[in-house]
Amino acid sequence: MIRRLTALGAVPAIAALGVAVTVPASAATSTRTVHHVSRQAMIRDLARVHPATSGTPYGTCKLVVPSTIRLTSSPDMSSLPSLTGGCVLHGVVTASWYAGGDNVSDAAYVVLFDTNIIDESENLAYVGVMTWKGRFAFDDQGHTYTQNSPVTTVKVGSWAGLQTSRSGNKVTINTRAVRYAYSLDKNIPWASETGVIQYRAKGASTWTNLKDFTTNSAGATSYSYTSTATRDYRAVYTEQPYIFGVISPTSQR
Repeated sequence: MIRRLTALGAVPAIAALGVAVTVPASAATSTRTVHHVSRQAMIRDLARVHPATSGTPYGTCKLVVPSTIRLTSSPDMSSLPSLTGGCVLHGVVTASWYAGGDNVSDAAYVVLFDTNIIDESENLAYVGVMTWKGRFAFDDQGHTYTQNSPVTTVKVGSWAGLQTSRSGNKVTINTRAVRYAYSLDKNIPWASETGVIQYRAKGASTWTNLKDFTTNSAGATSYSYTSTATRDYRAVYTEQPYIFGVISPTSQR
């Protein structure tokens, strides 16, 4: 399954909670032209590129990519890879990096810059920490450039909701989470996920753990206890090897 590289995701609805979902802030929009291509087309394009050679690199060419990529069913189109360094100051630049594989043919992610065009390919089945490897970087004057090796963590996205209610001195906290399943290409309940319900005093900044939890098959959990104080509540879901953790919105009761 091939999908556009993205650092952010759209907000899914979380049924029965009626609250907003926490999402990361939007990235700045690039004006570059992007061609999202198939892996076969990308490999053909790379095979046709013959970088110039020189004895000494003329400078540096640095790839700028997100430090995290959140896999979602509705990718955001605003976050694009870009270049910095000396290579952008010297004529027409052709450069390529790949990540998530031992070579470009089996890499999970590939980007190819040519003048003001970005071709990119990605494999949604890849999750983990990957280091980008430079394949070549040169300009139209025959200068070559050294390339950096940024690191990106790729995991499945998750989202959480929370609501509270009070009956006399009894406070009830309900929370539910969903996560993206890349094999199904949809959001599913985050079942058997662990986390902790926290509270803080009204107007305070420090959170205190109240109750550890494990979600049920619907990705939900509920906790009730006695308190006369007005407090803020939230649920913190644990980050997993292949799934980003998430913190729910805050509810005061």
